[in-house]
Amino acid sequence: MDLQALIVAARPRPIVDSRNKLLLVWSAKSGCTFAVKWLFTQMGVPEACARPHKYRAELYKSEQQKAAVTDFAKAPGSYRTVKFIRDPFKRAVSSYIHAARIGYDDAAISTFLGREVDATSRFSFREFLRYLESIDLTRCNIHHQSQAHALERRYMLASMFLVNLDHSMQTLPELESYLGLEQSDPRRFRESAHHTRRPQDADGGFNGDKVFDIYNVAVAEMPEYHSFYDAELTDSVASLYAEDFVRYGFSPSLDDGRRNQA
Repeated sequence: MDLQALIVAARPRPIVDSRNKLLLVWSAKSGCTFAVKWLFTQMGVPEACARPHKYRAELYKSEQQKAAVTDFAKAPGSYRTVKFIRDPFKRAVSSYIHAARIGYDDAAISTFLGREVDATSRFSFREFLRYLESIDLTRCNIHHQSQAHALERRYMLASMFLVNLDHSMQTLPELESYLGLEQSDPRRFRESAHHTRRPQDADGGFNGDKVFDIYNVAVAEMPEYHSFYDAELTDSVASLYAEDFVRYGFSPSLDDGRRNQA
């Protein structure tokens, strides 16, 4: 598959900004909303931040984006790639919450677990990881797919700048300055309908085997990500997303203070 065809076929599909010579690459559950809001602001359409995913879908169909993709394919070395990444331990929990809340893979998880999975019978984080161990994470639903993108695997992208979501408030303005882009306020991009709330009465216990009743809940209350991990589940995520840990320099272990000892 040539470069132009791959950009169009890849999921998540990158966005090309020909005005600023930028290629935006991201993964679902790795700050997607944050990333596209940032790029739309750089593209001169900040009003799109009010409906980022709808605008993104419209943009993909536009002649403007088709021309931008063609321009990138002709001279990829003239573009700067900005890739948003997220700690795989945090992302795995976020993927679990999304799967449990939306139910996008209920049928497959039900088949794997050998029991009913429906609106009233959900699954734990441990069961979710066991399911992930049974599938190909390079060819699956984008919400739990590996962060490494098809473009990264097949092509040597000339200039790639990684933005770790955890440090984006500091590093994004620095990157804008380095690339000669318009200075923005990253705090404006943080609001997302996908966010969860932290319960005020969280007991700090282990939640890796707990089944949360959050199906179709708009804004779920969920404990901190580290409460989902014991030694076994830490190793599981480190193995499942080994490529992401290595490629993006994340530590494949949680220190004792951030992992449940149960």
